[in-house]
Amino acid sequence: MSSGLLKSWLFATALWLAAVLAFAFYSIESSRQRLGDELTTAGRTLHRLISQRAAQHDAHMTSLIALADDTEPARLDATRQVMESVARFYPRIAWLALVSLDEKIGNEATLTAQSGNELVPLIEVPFGKGEDLSPLRDAISQQQPGKVSAYVGRDGHYLLAKRAQAPSDTALVLSIDARHLLEPEERPRWAHLTLTLDNHLLVDLPAEETAGAAVSFVAPAHFESTIDSASQRISLSLDRPMPTDALLPIRQLIGFAAMAGLASFALMFALRQRAAVQKSRMSTEEAEARALLQERQALLAHASRVNAMGELASGIAHELTQPLTAMLSRSQAALRLASADKPDIGLISEALEVNVREAKRAGEMLRRMRDYASNRTPEPVTSAINDIVAEIAALTGADLQGRDIRLKLDLTKEALVADVDPIELEQVLHNLIRNAADALEDAKTADPLVEIETRAIGDEMKIIVRDNGPGIAATAFPKLFQPFFTTKADGMGLGLSLCATLVERVDGRIEAENAPDGGAWFTITLPRTGKRETL
Repeated sequence: MSSGLLKSWLFATALWLAAVLAFAFYSIESSRQRLGDELTTAGRTLHRLISQRAAQHDAHMTSLIALADDTEPARLDATRQVMESVARFYPRIAWLALVSLDEKIGNEATLTAQSGNELVPLIEVPFGKGEDLSPLRDAISQQQPGKVSAYVGRDGHYLLAKRAQAPSDTALVLSIDARHLLEPEERPRWAHLTLTLDNHLLVDLPAEETAGAAVSFVAPAHFESTIDSASQRISLSLDRPMPTDALLPIRQLIGFAAMAGLASFALMFALRQRAAVQKSRMSTEEAEARALLQERQALLAHASRVNAMGELASGIAHELTQPLTAMLSRSQAALRLASADKPDIGLISEALEVNVREAKRAGEMLRRMRDYASNRTPEPVTSAINDIVAEIAALTGADLQGRDIRLKLDLTKEALVADVDPIELEQVLHNLIRNAADALEDAKTADPLVEIETRAIGDEMKIIVRDNGPGIAATAFPKLFQPFFTTKADGMGLGLSLCATLVERVDGRIEAENAPDGGAWFTITLPRTGKRETL
């Protein structure tokens, strides 16, 4: 072999070897980056899913502890029903219990003899499958009321505990199965996944796709992050092996070596590798977007069901008070008229007509409650607003007069017509009038007055209910229309929340403020219809 030929052969060999080595290095780096990016993307997705589910746990704690603010049997039964619904809908919540921190309180249906260190469960769902809470008695008893704390449980479970606000001496405890924080299809099978709480291992799932993982010269890719929850400091860790056959595909290396002299083939291959990485990233992003949309839809659907269930259960008893009170008042009046020496048949007939109307009204309320629970809202009808105000004033007049409270109407002469449900609007006005009367009576206001005014402003109308009482506390405004918030000792906190729901249902709004000269001022704003009444 001549010297020139040898040099050419050596140069060609060196060039070929350099090309093969360059390709090998590029393949290893691009594959490592791709596998690392997939791990990071999967880790962020799992981090977000677990964070959202931890936020759901906090929301359940808030809702349930608000329901269980006392140990009355009726309230406990309602709390139990909601807890059972939560347990059925969320399999990862393995156990729920409302426990008493007072050693003197017990429930014979759920307890046997207790020692001084045991926490007494008032409600347990499911019954008999709970955690041993005796080691946590002191820790839970010392928790700040309203704050959620997490504790390590058994067999991959952890506990969430929240104390009720004073004076209730109870706490809510949830046992969360950490293994169900992720669905099987959400977990990447090629990664080793662990979940820890306060350095205690909750979940340890080895990688299932381990083919070729034993032969590797690159350290595994690692992802670690703590979820976004102040109460549940769970650390998520993912480790992905970097097998040699995944980093450096032998067939591609041989193919590139065979075609190393063809630069075009090398360029096409590199571009194809890059396109494959981008396609994989886009597919992952689309899957994330679909998962996020499905998660939000599930949250909204569940929130709607829980809210509907709570408003239905408490709203029936709350809202039937109005027609039943009117029927009682009219019936008593009819009895007095009937016992007179010369009964006035006309007045008795009028009282009975009111009873018939209120009985139909109560039936209509029950029907609407059923429609509300089944997601069927009543159809608004074009109604004369001044007539509705006059009707509710007549129905509440006797009660206000009996409490020495004056009722004043200031109705605009212009006909006000809006598309509303008359029964629901009367419910709203009755709640506002009753709240005003209670405030005036509690404050012992001199010359108490409740005034209802109607106004027409452009395409809108306003119904204003005001009083000359002490007004609304500044701290109450942010939560005034939230469910279960109340400033009354015996209140349920549903009246103003239901008012807001009914007004918003007909595209209206309700606002509250304090008048400059004292007293509360509630304003209902409704859109006017194009149709006008003839006075």
